[in-house]
Amino acid sequence: MDVTRAGVRRVLLATLLLNLFVSGAKIVVGLLSLSLSLVADGYHSLLDASNNVVGLVVAAFAYAPPDRGHPYGHRKFETAAALFIGLGMLGLAYRVAEEALTEVSGSGPPSIGILNWVVMLTTLAVNVFVSWYERREGRKLGSEYLVADAAHTRSDIYVTLGVAASFVGARAGVPWADRAVAVAIAAFIAVLAARILVGSLNILTDRAALSPEALSSIVLVVPGVRRCGSIRTRGGPHAILVDLIAYVDGDLTLREAHDVADRIEQALLQAVPEIVDVVVHVEPDPQV
Repeated sequence: MDVTRAGVRRVLLATLLLNLFVSGAKIVVGLLSLSLSLVADGYHSLLDASNNVVGLVVAAFAYAPPDRGHPYGHRKFETAAALFIGLGMLGLAYRVAEEALTEVSGSGPPSIGILNWVVMLTTLAVNVFVSWYERREGRKLGSEYLVADAAHTRSDIYVTLGVAASFVGARAGVPWADRAVAVAIAAFIAVLAARILVGSLNILTDRAALSPEALSSIVLVVPGVRRCGSIRTRGGPHAILVDLIAYVDGDLTLREAHDVADRIEQALLQAVPEIVDVVVHVEPDPQV
C-alpha cells in the first residue's frame, strides 16, 4: 500500500505542474486575444490542476490499511474524490455554456495570432502526454482516481482541437465560431462528468461489480463444493469484495469445511485479479 500511495502522489505532482502551466497559458492568451473558447479551455485545464490537488490529499487516506474505524479499508475516499471531479466538471460546463450564450457588452471578435497557435500546439502535446501517463499509471497502480482524472484530462485533447477549429473559423470571418465551440466544450465536459458520476455512484451504492453466474462457475469446480448461492459483490473495478454461501457435505469435519472455504477463496482470487477480499459462508447441503 505504501508503494501504491507513493506512486499516486508522484503521478499527481507531475501532472499538477503540467496542468498549471497549460491552464495559465491558455487563460492569459485567451483573455488577451478575446477568445472565449480558449479561456474556457484554460478553465478546463485549471480544473484538472485542482483535481490533482484533491487527489494528493486523498492519496494520504485512500490507501491507508484497514483500521478500527474503517475495517474494510479506505478506498471509498478515492471514489468520493472521483465523485467530486464529476460534480466540478458539471459546474464548469454550466459556467462555460452560460458565458458562451450570454452577450458580453463591449466584447469583439477574437484576434487570433501566432501566439494562440503556439499555445494550442504546446498544450495539445502536454495534454496527450498527461492523459497517457495518468491512464497507464492508474491501471498499473490500481487507482480509480487516476483513471478518472485521466479521462478528464483526455477530454482536453478533443477540446483543444475544437478550439483550434474556432481559430480557423475566426480567421475565415465566421463571428459565431468562437461561441459555438465554447458551447460544444461545455456539452463535452458535461457528458464526461455524467460518466464519472454514474461510475462513482455505482460504487458508493454497492452496485454489483461482477456477474454471480460467472463466479458460480468458478466456485462449483472447487473440490468439496456441491452448490453455491447468495453470491454478492461490491466495490470498484480494482477493489472488488465478494461474499457467498458454499454448500458442502454435512458430514465434513470443521477442518475439512474450512479447507473447502480456503480453496474457494484462492480460486476466485486467481481467476479474477480485481477481487481483493472473499468471505465464504460454509453450510451443510440441505438437499442431501
